[in-house]
Amino acid sequence: MDNVCHTLVGAALAETGLKHRTRYGAVALMIAANLPDVDVLVFATSTPSVSFRRGWTHGILAQLVLPLAMALAFSWWQRRKTDNRQPTTDNQPPARFWWLAGLGYIGIYSHVFLDYLNNYGVRLLNPFDWRWLYGDAVFIIDPWLWITLGLGVWLARRRASRKSLRDLSSPSVRSASRRRMLPGLAR
Repeated sequence: MDNVCHTLVGAALAETGLKHRTRYGAVALMIAANLPDVDVLVFATSTPSVSFRRGWTHGILAQLVLPLAMALAFSWWQRRKTDNRQPTTDNQPPARFWWLAGLGYIGIYSHVFLDYLNNYGVRLLNPFDWRWLYGDAVFIIDPWLWITLGLGVWLARRRASRKSLRDLSSPSVRSASRRRMLPGLAR
């Protein structure tokens, strides 16, 4: 599949509630859903792309190692940010290594599964077996998947924003505003 589709799958997975499990949850899912395509860097070398594409980075070993590498990168980034002593004012949970690794596995397996479904396929058992496996169910670029996934993400975010607005108009908030605790909300 194309990277637009992989990114939308990561965003849709994030909207299921997984993004709330750890800091960077949504970003981790979208990056992990694209991470096996790091093999496009082969185009910068003299190696024939077809001999490398959808091989090592889509194979068994990469499926085990890439999520852990991604979680380590996010953990390093979080440590680097907190070493600067920047105070956090948001209500997000801390970056949890094992949650980031788990989200990485989910994103990477979604990527490999979607690539398996198309007519190009993957070398799933690489480096032990270099045979191409493919489901031949969808084309590499599928606008119908874009529309379906994009609409799902949009509806989920719209529903979440409406819920937060509804929470602001709850009886407890109105009661607090009447007592002058939140004077800007009093009517």
